[in-house]
Amino acid sequence: MITLKTAIIHSFKKLAYTEFVSDVVKKNVVLDTNNPALTLLVEGINGLIGKEGNSVVYGQFANDGRQGPFPEHFSAFVEQPDDQAQFVALTHLAMDQLVDQAGSRTLATGGHVLCAHYTSGASDFFLVASIKERGGIQLDENYVPKEIQEVDLKTVQQAARINLVRFVDVTEAAAKAPGNNEDTEEVDSTYLCFISRGRDSQASDYFISALGCAKGVASGRATKNAVDYVARFFRDKKELKPFAYRAKEAVVKYLQDRLADGKPARLDAICHAATQQVPAELVDEIVGLKDYLNDEKHRVPEEFTVNPKALKEKTRIKGDAASWSIQFERGALGQEATADVYYDENRKKLILSNLTQELIDLIDKELKARAG
Repeated sequence: MITLKTAIIHSFKKLAYTEFVSDVVKKNVVLDTNNPALTLLVEGINGLIGKEGNSVVYGQFANDGRQGPFPEHFSAFVEQPDDQAQFVALTHLAMDQLVDQAGSRTLATGGHVLCAHYTSGASDFFLVASIKERGGIQLDENYVPKEIQEVDLKTVQQAARINLVRFVDVTEAAAKAPGNNEDTEEVDSTYLCFISRGRDSQASDYFISALGCAKGVASGRATKNAVDYVARFFRDKKELKPFAYRAKEAVVKYLQDRLADGKPARLDAICHAATQQVPAELVDEIVGLKDYLNDEKHRVPEEFTVNPKALKEKTRIKGDAASWSIQFERGALGQEATADVYYDENRKKLILSNLTQELIDLIDKELKARAG
């Protein structure tokens, strides 16, 4: 469920394979947020992001001198997000940029452009979406939604959503530590996501360029998220938990192969590698893995460059002796007492932390049995 704060719909006309833009209409009055059809429209588009059948591309505003005026004006809007006049002015600027970019991209098409500010969960969002009146979406002559039955990819051409909370967090962190030498691969600085109609499609790219955005999750973060969240997806499901280790190792092996070949990793292939470890009778349990990985929280993009350092941390150190064997991720090893696997160099001993409750119970049971 969303709480709609304000919204407006503009429009322009343009046919694919042409460069001519016409009939640009920029409205000056926001829509009635009590209109159930309007709320359903915004909620429907918001729900499309991260769902099966479309690709989600994550990113942030560019900072290379080619981003145009939108990012700067968006920053001003965030400081006063309830100012309707500023909201309208920002949407007019977005329209100007969209029209300009659409005219230079032959595959771009016109349509109605919905801009909305709303709350979903614990975050505020700003949405810009190009929509068509098809099937269950109908607007009256003033662009007021009057009937919304279903919102799908046939009615949404492109959409960009900005998480205001993440935007503030990222920009404040950057302001506090300018020129920081911290490994940027460890930092998730994304607060934008887009519905993409195909990898690197011109139609989607014009929309991204108009808003001054840059695509991409840091490769280190994407690599780690792919491995960690596949394992978590399996561990969180009782039926899949026994296969969590095998699925995680299969994903690591896939990423190692892509790194060796110098090719990017693909989300579909990551899901395939994990799914192959599940017996046929449990195939229904794996449904939703791609949506889970690609959503706003877990942020594994459709395609990313495998990061060698991040991947190495997910490979395992293994060893055994006459009475024990052990294996752990390289990233878990440390020489600080807070590390999951703490190596005391002076005493040549390993100390394990963050034991699972299951293991703790097993050890307690064994020791109590011996005492009895």
